[in-house]
Amino acid sequence: MEIGFTARQVVKLTGVPYSTLNLWAKNGLVQPSVAPGRGTGTERVYNFSDLIALKVAFALRKSGVTTSSLKKVVDFLRRNEHMDKPLSEARLVVSGRDVAIVRKGELVSVLSKPGQGYLSFVVDLPQMIGELVNLADETKAFVHGIAFSQVGTEEGPSRKQPVSAGSRRRKRVSG
Repeated sequence: MEIGFTARQVVKLTGVPYSTLNLWAKNGLVQPSVAPGRGTGTERVYNFSDLIALKVAFALRKSGVTTSSLKKVVDFLRRNEHMDKPLSEARLVVSGRDVAIVRKGELVSVLSKPGQGYLSFVVDLPQMIGELVNLADETKAFVHGIAFSQVGTEEGPSRKQPVSAGSRRRKRVSG
C-alpha cells in the first residue's frame, strides 16, 4: 500500500497554493500518482515523489521560470533523459534565464539550448581549505603567523593591534 497525501495536506506540506496545485494537475505538469480525483466528490491523492516534484516546480516558478518554460523542461527531460517524473528525479540548476540538469557532474541546458553543455567547474572550498591548512601545518608556517591582542589605552577604548608571536614572548620577558 502506498502512502498518500490529500490536496489539503499537500498545500500545507509544500506551500503550493491550492489553485496552482489544481492547475498543475489539470494541465499535466504534476499529476497525483495515487488517485487522480476524477469527477466531483473524489479527491486527488499524491505520493511523496509528487510532493518533491511540486516543491521543485514551485521553487523554479519562484526563481522566475514561467509555467510554459517549466513544461518545456519536463518534456525535454521525459524525452531525452527518459525520466518518468523528472521534477522529482533530476538535479536542476537555474542559471539566468536557463534551466540546466546536472548530468554526470556536468551542466546541460534543458531550456535555452537543450542538450548543450555548459563550460563550468565548481571549486570545492572545504577541500581547498583543508589542503591549505594541512600544507601550512606540515611546513610549520603557523609559527610565523600574526595574532591579534587587545591593547587598551587610558584615553580610549581597546583596539586590536597585530602582534607577532615572537613579540608577545618578548613583552612577557621584559614586562
